[in-house]
Amino acid sequence: MIIRNLAKKYMVTQEYMSGENVRQYICYDTSEPKKRRYCVVCQEISSVNGDEIRFLMEQLKNESFTDLVDFFTGDGCLYILLNYYEKSSLRQKISSEKCGISERLEIVRNLLERILILNMPYYFFNSAMDIDFIKVTSSYEIYFTYNCLDISEFDSVGFQDGAKSMADVIEYVFSEEIRLRSMPELFAFIYDLRHGALNSYLDFYEKYWNIYQIYFGKRYEDLTPESFKFKLWDFIKKAGSFLKKLIKPALLLLAVGYLVMSVAGLFAQPGVNENFKTIGTVNVESSDKNKDTEENYVTGSGVE
Repeated sequence: MIIRNLAKKYMVTQEYMSGENVRQYICYDTSEPKKRRYCVVCQEISSVNGDEIRFLMEQLKNESFTDLVDFFTGDGCLYILLNYYEKSSLRQKISSEKCGISERLEIVRNLLERILILNMPYYFFNSAMDIDFIKVTSSYEIYFTYNCLDISEFDSVGFQDGAKSMADVIEYVFSEEIRLRSMPELFAFIYDLRHGALNSYLDFYEKYWNIYQIYFGKRYEDLTPESFKFKLWDFIKKAGSFLKKLIKPALLLLAVGYLVMSVAGLFAQPGVNENFKTIGTVNVESSDKNKDTEENYVTGSGVE
């Protein structure tokens, strides 16, 4: 299969992804002697709108984002040409090699640096954040390939979508440390990525740089599982949960008590309760005694 534009021909060597209206191929430019590989996204023209074309035009003008090479139409399709790198995926790198803490810290640092340098559009940022689409060289250089099967929904993908996807990637790289909870700063970083606490690629890099400086050069044996910070956090969470369990029934009892007192007040007889002798500094006599006093006053028994 050959894909043509006005100036070049691209020979397709493999289809490696397909969706309802989109397919992705690996191809090379027949005019290039080294046969450099590209990923070409083939989208049916019926699913393309003007906003998508404007978006692609803007990204071609984005000099930092060099992974987008070109786009053109032909044969009822929109073709989007992206760089493709035939390197080991991050999954292959981590699963097949015994990468120590420093090596993995370096891989993630290079990953964040590459994102920052490319100034990636949010859609492409999210579409590249997958352990199978992040490529790693033997010297830990990072390159991206992209899953663009949902390219028609490009405008519904935001920065935080990519941040959450990147949190999954970093958690995979440090899965053992996360399981043992031996790197609390990294745990907090992943939490921030998932909960919208970081708002730019520079924020990512600066926060991770602090973690990199703390742990680079350390061995696995140097890490302390369940560190004091994690134990304190667990204690606070458990204490909070326990207090919640106590507070709820206490509030319920108070509410019931208030209701009982309110109902009792509705049926109480009016008048002064005989059990009370005083209210403040004022003496309170019973109704019978008050009556006797009044009678004595009338008959003159109380008058000289």
